[in-house]
Amino acid sequence: MSKRELNTKENVRTVTSNQFITACGLEGISLKARKLLYIAISQSKKTDTEFYEYEIGVKEFADLMGIAPTHVYQEADVVTDELMRGFVKIQEKNNKSWRKYQLFDMCQYTENGSIRFEISKQMTDFLLNLTGNFSQPLLHDFLKMRSPYSMAVWHLMQREMKSKQLGITATTGFDLTLKELRQVTGTEDKFKSISHFKQKVLDKAIREIFDCAGVKITYQNIKIGRSVTGFRFFAEGVGHIDLSRIPMAEQERIKSNAEKIKKGIPFEF
Repeated sequence: MSKRELNTKENVRTVTSNQFITACGLEGISLKARKLLYIAISQSKKTDTEFYEYEIGVKEFADLMGIAPTHVYQEADVVTDELMRGFVKIQEKNNKSWRKYQLFDMCQYTENGSIRFEISKQMTDFLLNLTGNFSQPLLHDFLKMRSPYSMAVWHLMQREMKSKQLGITATTGFDLTLKELRQVTGTEDKFKSISHFKQKVLDKAIREIFDCAGVKITYQNIKIGRSVTGFRFFAEGVGHIDLSRIPMAEQERIKSNAEKIKKGIPFEF
């Protein structure tokens, strides 16, 4: 069993196959367990061919999870129990059977007050050697979120946005079905009215995405008849500049000054 030092810096990404994002089973995971799962996933590197064992001190665990020091040992025990029971299941191509995969091979609370963990080898196809159809959102954005709904919705949106950082003038749009949003948040049988779903899940997630990831999300309903079947989303960075509101002459001046900066030529404001 190979060990490696844990890395939770702000530039670390959570790389998964897109199939993993919508796998059944994740929707029932609690906020803290989902965060520790994403921490574990984010440790894999592009060239890895196996999963490694990692260890996290209880103080760092408490800080990352927002747990009071007095409750950290109990919470660590509960979270690791949940992850050891956790699994995802994928529907086979014939749509008549499911294949289930265990999330973790090992979780241990050690004598020196730390948590050791290793992802299950069964997860290899979803997390290692990915060459296409994968997403790589920043781990740090997930760790700041306070709702598992927000984490699930943002991961799904990152699939559609291809995990690209939005420039100050860039915008992007994409559609998501109501069925898919309910699936990843585990709300197929909750918040039945569309207004209740928006209030408790979607709008709350969008506020957290803005606060934690610095991305402004707006949306419009997609309807068939009178029924809402999905949403058309529009995303832009927190410092977005709408070029359509800037006179063309001013745009040209900005471009000219930018070129001068590149060449080291003085320019006038």
